Amino acid sequence: MAHTNRPNTPRTGGISLFRVAGTEVRLDYTWFFIFALVLVSLAGGYFPRSHPGLPTSSYWAAGGLATLLFFVSIVLHELSHAWMARASGIPVPVITLFLFGGVSQMSEEPSKPETDLRVAVVGPLTSFALAGAFWAVHAALAPPVTSPLFASVALYLAWINAALGTFNLLPGLPLDGGRILRALAWWKTGSLRRGTRIASNAGKGIAVGLMILGGLEIFSGALVGGIWLVLIGLFLRGTAEAGYQSVVMLQSLEQVNVRDVAIANPVTVSPQLTLQELVDEYFLRHGFRAYPVVDGASVLGLISVEALRDLAPDERRSATVKEHMTPLAELGAVAPDLPVADAFKRLPSAPGGRLLVLDDHGDLVGLLTKEGLARFLEIRRVLEGVEAATGARRE
Repeated sequence: MAHTNRPNTPRTGGISLFRVAGTEVRLDYTWFFIFALVLVSLAGGYFPRSHPGLPTSSYWAAGGLATLLFFVSIVLHELSHAWMARASGIPVPVITLFLFGGVSQMSEEPSKPETDLRVAVVGPLTSFALAGAFWAVHAALAPPVTSPLFASVALYLAWINAALGTFNLLPGLPLDGGRILRALAWWKTGSLRRGTRIASNAGKGIAVGLMILGGLEIFSGALVGGIWLVLIGLFLRGTAEAGYQSVVMLQSLEQVNVRDVAIANPVTVSPQLTLQELVDEYFLRHGFRAYPVVDGASVLGLISVEALRDLAPDERRSATVKEHMTPLAELGAVAPDLPVADAFKRLPSAPGGRLLVLDDHGDLVGLLTKEGLARFLEIRRVLEGVEAATGARRE
């Protein structure tokens, strides 16, 4: 339903279900709420109204089956995006089901508008294909072949998949229709950034419309439906703006190497330090969250404040940095000439949000941090604004 381009987003919670061709499918904990809501609305409302007089257990069985297949349909929708993205050379490491549906996390932006268009359009086409398949199942299960209730399950799934495909064609980010609009605007203007801004603004407009519609429903007495539309609108509005900012950030980093952003001559620590000495002399004095561990000229790894989180004060007095650091072999490092856009993909999962920068000889030349990268981007943003304003005054 939606796509993000935030590589290696930290996983703060959820359940890993399975992997398909390198793509992990996960459940966010908020999914359980929407699963229960859909199940109760079907088993306690929709099916009893459409087929009165049946045993309660039949309604719950039909509701459970319909709810499960509805979310299977969402997974297939997202997997179609992942399949097309992979076919175009763009990995999709994670698909997450959450409160508002499904989201595919693409590792990078498409390089051409044609690719963006293909990845976007395949999702709604998959939903419409599923709608047709469930309609055929409904026709095959029509009485007297089976009970009207379970034929109704297939009819509901045909309708919900058609609605899902139609909703996703709305022309605004982060919906598939927004990606289609962006691809067309990108092709017309020749600028990914301008195309994204057009689709982002359209998405925010759709979000505002949904919130207004939700407000009207609340005032008309449809409290739950109205609140739901407002929440969806808020989500779409925030995600639409985040999608544009992500493109701006990645384009700002295109011509920048790690050495341009990394902290030169970072503070290092000895592997022989006790953890209490590390706390007193480094964490509390310098205020950094992680430090390279260096023994003479050898870089051994990185020690972050998270490594001390579960240790009692007595343990800190006897344990050493070497015993609790992340070794270089597990940590990895980046080269100073590596584009920052590539290094950025590894930062969220790095201990303490830091990456060691090593030259060809294995010597430490710097430290790349999330905070340093954020400061660099903020300075670039301000300077670009100043240059734009100065150019406008000259004109």
